[in-house]
Amino acid sequence: MWRRSEGLPDTGPQRGHGSSLGGTLFDPPSLVGLRQVDLLHAIEQQTAQEFAGAVAAALPPHSDPTSAAVAAARAAGVDDAALHQDFAGLPKRSPRWWAALDTGEARQALQRRAVVAALSQLPGHGWDALDRCLITHAALVAGAYAGYHRAWLQAVQGPLAEELAAAAAEGRLPQDLFNRYTVVVRSRDGSGGYSQVPYATHFAEQLALVLAEFDNWIEVLEEVGTAQTAVKQQYLAYIKQYRACLAERDASRLEDSWRQLDELWMVIKHPIQRPLRCKVQPEFSLRILDESYCREARTMRKIQVVMMGYFKQRTGGLAAEGLRALRGSSAGLYYLPFLTGAALHFRFAGQSIPNRTEVRAAHGVKIFLDPAACDTRAVAAKRLALQACTGGGQRGRVAGGPLQGARDPSRAEALHPLDSAVFLVAPHELGHAIYGLDALREVIRPASKILLEESRAELAALHTLRLLATQRHLTQEECERLLCCFLLSDLRRFAAWGSATTRPYTVTAVSCWSRAAAVGLVALDGGGRLVFHHSKASAFLEDNSRLFEQILGAEDARDGAALEATLQQMEACKSSPIVRHLPQAAAEPAAPELPSPASK
Repeated sequence: MWRRSEGLPDTGPQRGHGSSLGGTLFDPPSLVGLRQVDLLHAIEQQTAQEFAGAVAAALPPHSDPTSAAVAAARAAGVDDAALHQDFAGLPKRSPRWWAALDTGEARQALQRRAVVAALSQLPGHGWDALDRCLITHAALVAGAYAGYHRAWLQAVQGPLAEELAAAAAEGRLPQDLFNRYTVVVRSRDGSGGYSQVPYATHFAEQLALVLAEFDNWIEVLEEVGTAQTAVKQQYLAYIKQYRACLAERDASRLEDSWRQLDELWMVIKHPIQRPLRCKVQPEFSLRILDESYCREARTMRKIQVVMMGYFKQRTGGLAAEGLRALRGSSAGLYYLPFLTGAALHFRFAGQSIPNRTEVRAAHGVKIFLDPAACDTRAVAAKRLALQACTGGGQRGRVAGGPLQGARDPSRAEALHPLDSAVFLVAPHELGHAIYGLDALREVIRPASKILLEESRAELAALHTLRLLATQRHLTQEECERLLCCFLLSDLRRFAAWGSATTRPYTVTAVSCWSRAAAVGLVALDGGGRLVFHHSKASAFLEDNSRLFEQILGAEDARDGAALEATLQQMEACKSSPIVRHLPQAAAEPAAPELPSPASK
């Protein structure tokens, strides 16, 4: 552990990935004059170039674990997945998947070391003592999370996990087993039933390292001198409660303990944030508000106002409660200086947090948009669009002109990552703040709730797009371009057709593409290539709004049967001819599989 009187801390994970690939973490002369987020961006670019160079050189395995991970990724052909957190097409938990994960963690360990070194060694970095403490110790905690994350991944795979997933899908699991912070295991009494164990007990060895870093963080933070005394006290309360939550071994106290943490976190409005996660993989990736996106922030606030105007016209308790949450919500574009855990293989373009209904109702949500993830999504979408819309080489088409976003440079903005974040991802995440299906968990199956909640949020984004157009915040051409962006971005769902992780999004993509074909917005030409008819955009958006309001009406009536029926209708769209065509059209060639390493 590190004290302020000591030297550079080791931010690598406990498995040893922390090499600087020759000793150079960053180039100080090139960073002179850079401050705060700009400085961190520059450091990331330097470490990325060094790491990518090592991958390209296919360094041979030796005692350096970073170089070994680099060589493994190169051999597996998963270096791009590891460097850009794009695991689409990698069979889950396969040897290639693990190779990508290990390489991604090695790359992030290098980045964490560079960030901590820069804040320790470079003058004029722009962060005060409080912010430096928050960033540095978040990096230390993130390094400790690496072993915890791997243990978690290994605990939730295998025959028992498959058995539990099937039981959950059929509604056969007791509600009390859906605790967000426990591992479900087979009961020891021979009954064939299940019981649950708190994370603090099941992962005691791995969490001991995490808790030690939290103790270090608290000790240093208490001594930090700062003019931001209120923010310091807020973070102290938050970090102490976070540590208590991770250490809690009484399953009956877990939910309330984490609820208290949600409450403490929502009070913090500081630009440096650490999102909370519910019932997903361990993750500890810092977010820092990037104030260079002030224009986009103003646009998102306008979108939020338009959404509030719509929901004000609805009557009923869900609308009234949701409006308070929607009004109290915030959205911003954030920079992630380092990643760990779940973010290594599934980097969200946007997140709406916290998930807990009562906290959302009281405080709203914080929406974190990640420009880097949006860039990665756009690159993948353009590749798939070119493949699905051109038959692999010819120019794609819309009625009367070339396909926006395929090979026509003048219309490439159809897949512009920032536009996608602001006009599509942000309203999707804001949609989670109001009419959330968790409020109806007593009348709908848990599995259905998860599937329909993401679909409802996607429909909310499209409904908002229609509102923006009808209220003249967008021109018709802008609306059509964004709709094209929405549909082309969803091609990645068909590329990952069999993925259980992304199934909630796949359900939406299936429904949207089927309905788009039904109204004539999209079609297949004689060569099996996609053709867009933008004159049908308004008809599609009107059809989408009808479906969206059908779901809202069922929620107002607390009609679980109607919600289940709507979900079944959406899933039935997979029989549509265009939907049957897209998984093959969007499929990418599979790379050869690796033999399973004995150490895994």
